[in-house]
Amino acid sequence: MSHKENIDLKILKAIFGIASSIGSELELEKVCDLIVEKVFKVINCNGCAIILINEDGVKLQSEVGFGKSIRSVEFSKEMPLIKYILSTKNKLFIGNIENSYFKYCIPKGEQTTSMICIPIIVKEEVKGIIYIDSRKTNAFSSKHEYFLNILAHEISVAIERALNYKRIKMLTIVDELTGVFNRRKFDTDLEYSIIEAKRYLKSLSLLMIDIDHFKKYNDYHGHQMGDTILRQIGGLFLKSKRTIDRIYRYGGEEFSVICGETNKENARVFAERLREAVSKKKFDGEEKIEPSGNLTISIGVSSYPSDAEEPEQLIKYADDALYKAKARGRDRVVI
Repeated sequence: MSHKENIDLKILKAIFGIASSIGSELELEKVCDLIVEKVFKVINCNGCAIILINEDGVKLQSEVGFGKSIRSVEFSKEMPLIKYILSTKNKLFIGNIENSYFKYCIPKGEQTTSMICIPIIVKEEVKGIIYIDSRKTNAFSSKHEYFLNILAHEISVAIERALNYKRIKMLTIVDELTGVFNRRKFDTDLEYSIIEAKRYLKSLSLLMIDIDHFKKYNDYHGHQMGDTILRQIGGLFLKSKRTIDRIYRYGGEEFSVICGETNKENARVFAERLREAVSKKKFDGEEKIEPSGNLTISIGVSSYPSDAEEPEQLIKYADDALYKAKARGRDRVVI
């Protein structure tokens, strides 16, 4: 068997192996990790990376061989290579980057000479790029391009499948009306968060939140406007939260927030910020609601480990504080 036939057989085996491996995989991260590892083994390249693109921006999903040199790059849709592929949906096959327009795209100090960039297209939109490069001139052949073209198709199928799976998965953990996490997710997360806090000796706080006089508003204006209020307040909480906070719809007009790595005083400060944000916002029809004519929230705060060390007790302490806030006139935070 000739050297050429050996390479062909190696590539065909790799294609079959990758297709078999990712055929039933639903997690996109695992699919991308597997593919870059396989490509790196099959093709004699400096490194292989998969870059994913969505409405939020550009993300380096997986890489092998590059390490810090690629992880320190801030990817964006305006980078010439990415911009070209997004606008044309064409692949790039460059044997010597010094003779190419794209030579100015390579970070200073990098020793890239040859490269291949293959777009990953899902429903006629570029959702990612497979990128490989080499320090050698004309390092890649048409067989490598063929190999990567097939992989791009496999990834596009995997991405579509993974996105559908993610949407279905989100339906099980997100409250459809408000866009925040649901009660089922809260129960799981609180238990896990306390276990993590115990293990790493971290603080943790819980906020229980209730919309004041919501029943009066709902009875007066009807459920449709009541749902609008819940949706708006959920959105306001998401907009106001810190990266370490997770927002949940606990039930009815009640919300909860798990504040990771947050002691009671810092949780109180954050709770006051949420209370003030709701109090200042003008909601349609709130002026009709007695006694204040202003929709507000009451918040109870409890903390691990100062108040409790188990989920049920932490909820109880936050609930007790919430009832005190209600009893003291509403529109306030009690710890």
